Amino acid sequence: MPTIHTKLAFRQLTKNRTFTLLNILGLTLGLATFLLIVLYVTDELGFDRFNTNADRIVRLNTDIYSDGKLSQMADAAPPVAPTLIRDYPEVEAAARCLPENGIRFRLGSQDVTENHVATVDPAFFSIFTLPALDGDAAKGLQQPRTAVLTATAAQRYFNTTHAVGRTLTRLDDTLRYKVVAVIADLPAQASFHYDIFLSIIGNGMENNNSFFAIVPMATFVLLKPGANRAAFDKHLSTLMRHYADQYAAIEDDNKGNFYIHINEIPLTDIHLRSHRTDELATGSDSQYVYIFSAIAVFVLLIAGINFMNLSTARSANRAREVGVRKVLGSARGQLIGQFLIESLLLTAAAALIAISLVWLVLPWFNDLTGKNIALDAATLRWLLPALAGIIVTLGGFSGAYPAFFLSAFRPVQVLKGRLALGGKGGGLRSALVVGQFTVSIFLIVGTLAVYRQLHFIQHRDPGFDRSQVLIIKDIDGIANPAVLKQQMLRLPGVSAATLTDFLPAVGNRWHNWGNVKGNPRGMQTELWVVDEDYIPTMGMHVVGGRNFSHAMSTDSNAIIINETAARKFGIEKDPLGKIIHYESYWHHPADFTVIGIIRDFNFTSIRSAITPLVLVDRPGDNSAGLNIRMAADHIPDVLARVKATWSAFAPQKPFHYSFLDEDFDSLYRAEQRMGSVVIVLTTLAIFIACLGLFGLAAYGAEQRAKEIGIRKILGAGIPSIITLLSKDFARLIALAIVIATPLAWWSMHRWLDNFAYRTTLSPWLFAAAAGIVISIAALTTLFQSLKAAVVNPVDALRSE
Repeated sequence: MPTIHTKLAFRQLTKNRTFTLLNILGLTLGLATFLLIVLYVTDELGFDRFNTNADRIVRLNTDIYSDGKLSQMADAAPPVAPTLIRDYPEVEAAARCLPENGIRFRLGSQDVTENHVATVDPAFFSIFTLPALDGDAAKGLQQPRTAVLTATAAQRYFNTTHAVGRTLTRLDDTLRYKVVAVIADLPAQASFHYDIFLSIIGNGMENNNSFFAIVPMATFVLLKPGANRAAFDKHLSTLMRHYADQYAAIEDDNKGNFYIHINEIPLTDIHLRSHRTDELATGSDSQYVYIFSAIAVFVLLIAGINFMNLSTARSANRAREVGVRKVLGSARGQLIGQFLIESLLLTAAAALIAISLVWLVLPWFNDLTGKNIALDAATLRWLLPALAGIIVTLGGFSGAYPAFFLSAFRPVQVLKGRLALGGKGGGLRSALVVGQFTVSIFLIVGTLAVYRQLHFIQHRDPGFDRSQVLIIKDIDGIANPAVLKQQMLRLPGVSAATLTDFLPAVGNRWHNWGNVKGNPRGMQTELWVVDEDYIPTMGMHVVGGRNFSHAMSTDSNAIIINETAARKFGIEKDPLGKIIHYESYWHHPADFTVIGIIRDFNFTSIRSAITPLVLVDRPGDNSAGLNIRMAADHIPDVLARVKATWSAFAPQKPFHYSFLDEDFDSLYRAEQRMGSVVIVLTTLAIFIACLGLFGLAAYGAEQRAKEIGIRKILGAGIPSIITLLSKDFARLIALAIVIATPLAWWSMHRWLDNFAYRTTLSPWLFAAAAGIVISIAALTTLFQSLKAAVVNPVDALRSE
């Protein structure tokens, strides 16, 4: 019997090629979209889960509240980790991690700049599961001047992964590091990616006991099995008592207007739920996971229900078949089985095409999302059984309603032509159309809002001139960078230049704790080391006082602060001449005099509000980058002259550069990628929704064929017939607009709340979304309506 059902199913599907192709197309797109989103969501949820003890690893955070402003950082001061190991019984191990970008090493006769270097405690390799290919990382790093390399780095420097005992020469401090281990490359789903790990032992940071150190460190903790997490969190809340001697006003914590709190976040939550300053890597957002998961389920359900619509649209054509088969003795169960087998065959065919389509578009999808997803054996082990379950579930779900609906026909009524089709389930199909286009409108509004915000970001004045600024990297490895700067300034088309590695968006980041002299209460600020040409080169604006000047010897202890720093220090009315004290500047206390105020500018993502910033003039203290302002005209010619000057000055070093505006835009790459993904999903959702509308329009036209024939005989014209068939759909689309508008407004407001500086939701966004959906729906129904309107009424009334 199953063989007969299968043969009949194949015969029926090949007989109705248009119906079969439409169903396979809808199901294929729905399944392919669902599978791609499942792969994306699985990848997002899998970050850091490769670690054996992932459920016991946490990272420490620091929250600083001052005068109504909460600063949230993804790190902790250097002495926190040793304190936890010494005093907290829940802690099995703790390790610090300090990223170091732009570190130069010797590779043969060339200098190589590494931007993925970290200085870590030996316990780092006891906390994380980073398999060693050669040596013992945790034990080896207990010795000073030692290094651990990934397999890629070992191959790059030594052409082998068996590099234990070899030496790595670091050029900026002229020291040699002994390689003590080689580990496998870090998985793509790690929350940090480094190629070289250096030991913290013996480098001066190991025993740094200042809570207000200039360079906070990412601090990871491995809790003991069965540790009381509530007790650990309670202990963290009182951890600042260990450093009360360093900050006299710590008792203000009880007054509520100032506090410093240490808290923790589980390792597996970092990628999706941590958006603090000083993150080791750019994470994602759990909101996107929820949104995409909802879209995946929606698309899959709609694809299935569209199949029901197209099946019931054909019910008039198959009603007589059902009647004849019942008269000849077919039981209802046999008919149900027949329709379900047809549904399962269609779903299986669509699934095979969908998995092939996913394999074909996966490289494009990876480029679109910035992922590295692969259909490897590990993925297929869970994906194929899941796909089989989806085929059975979706095939059964999609075929159930047509099967039970069509098999319930009474043969006498069918053969006499007295069957009123479609009275049952009309509410379901109408609800489907409303749901489809509600989501379509929602997605269109979301897409327009994302791109409006991105346009706002790209065209908003950040407070400095980011255009035509060329960033030349790796300057600290050459002799006399100041001489190179002067040579660049003499080139035609170069208007200004500055030596510094502290830049908006992509520069170095130092934090320090400062307070106005005489006032024990202070705050954490950004502290940037620059030269006297920094402000004009960056196109910043001095709104009070003056710029640095090397003609004035007192500027060696001078600073320029931004407007936010003046306000937070409480000196906005009379800032010039005020003394700002830093407890630890290059490991020593230091006092600086405020000589100028610069206008606030965005030096991080505009998701975050502008924070206090202090510029200090220390030529030579940090000159890892040479930044050049170029004339807007003939940039390629100017760039060629700059490159030639560099090659003549430093022939052994490669010319590495970027443009500041491009680096600044990279802060919003995640939003740009998500915007592109949403466009694709929106297009697919609308297309699948239109397939459902197409089926419903065809169904309505078939059901009202005789009515249309009678109306045409009585003189009705084609326009009136089109209006008759389209007005019901117009009501459904209007209802979808009414439902979707407040939902989209609320959701987009929630998303925009993530930005400290944002655009507004203009009414035209909602009007445009409604217009797009109305136009597409009108074109879809117009085709079926026009097709029904031009049919010869004699054909429709022949059986009467």
